[in-house]
Amino acid sequence: HYFIQSNLRCTTVMASGHLTRNILRVKPELLSSTISFYKEICGMNYTRTTVATPQGNVTSSAYPYCQDGVLHSFSYPSKDPLYPPTSVCFVTDSNFTLDYPNPGYWKIGIAVQDVDAAVAWFNAHGVHVSQASQFVDVGYLTSLCDPQGYSIELLQTTFQGNFVKASGERKAPLDQVEMPALGQITIRCVNNEQTCTFYEEILGMKLLCTEVPGNRFPFTLYFFAFTANSPPDPDDLSAVVNREWVYSRPYTQIEVQHRHSSPTNYTTSSTDTCKIGHVGLGVSVGETVWQNLLDKFQDKLFTDNVLMTDFEKRVAVVYDPDGYLIEISCDP
Repeated sequence: HYFIQSNLRCTTVMASGHLTRNILRVKPELLSSTISFYKEICGMNYTRTTVATPQGNVTSSAYPYCQDGVLHSFSYPSKDPLYPPTSVCFVTDSNFTLDYPNPGYWKIGIAVQDVDAAVAWFNAHGVHVSQASQFVDVGYLTSLCDPQGYSIELLQTTFQGNFVKASGERKAPLDQVEMPALGQITIRCVNNEQTCTFYEEILGMKLLCTEVPGNRFPFTLYFFAFTANSPPDPDDLSAVVNREWVYSRPYTQIEVQHRHSSPTNYTTSSTDTCKIGHVGLGVSVGETVWQNLLDKFQDKLFTDNVLMTDFEKRVAVVYDPDGYLIEISCDP
């Protein structure tokens, strides 16, 4: 997908948006166990929403309408009224695969105070999770899979060496004192410069932190969010001091992994011959970002990556530079 570079720099629109959802496909026969997993074991709130069939030039292989006409959404309660929760959403589909070359979509991350307690909780409820470990100076973490096979990372908000066990009765899900949070939605990119341009200058998100684990792990992580917050060391986004701060934020980030020896492309969206599990992301933006998008819709080089626009309803469906589908809506 070709992407046009922008000369705009976002300064006043950093918080004028919301990462609304991450949309995944689930087999109908696994829907019940998926609902139980996220609701009963992960402790998320569950809602059902009727999904209308989209109009326009959007194909069924790309857009998230589904067999039962229902969007199944899971989220943790917001920790801050300024930041609405981000949902993990599922649509049923009996014909898709999680086995395809160079997958772009990676995982969701659940941020917890005490990852060891979370591991014990999952294992006690029949979900095998390995002991967490401190991954260099990135974080104290482990991972597991949901019933459909999607990857979930459990990330402690503090490094292993900085952990102080919280006092108080454990009443939150996953045997925590404080409520867990949906910390990150993680994807991979080929061109980090184009990715930063898109998420910062087109969507109006803010780059909060970058992480390079070292020579043994040749990749860089980028953390984007809709916020006006600044990290502890805003002059050096790669500073280690910024990392625990990012993990404890009350809003979900888009985490992008850029491998320094990336393949020429990732499989990021469905085609007529290969329908994949990850459908796309949903974001809600403010008036300034929406007007910026309207300007871009006048440019043919950008509109090549536009699937659908409904200016009356103020909705657009576009691809990012790597081909991830993003639903964009503008709040009135």
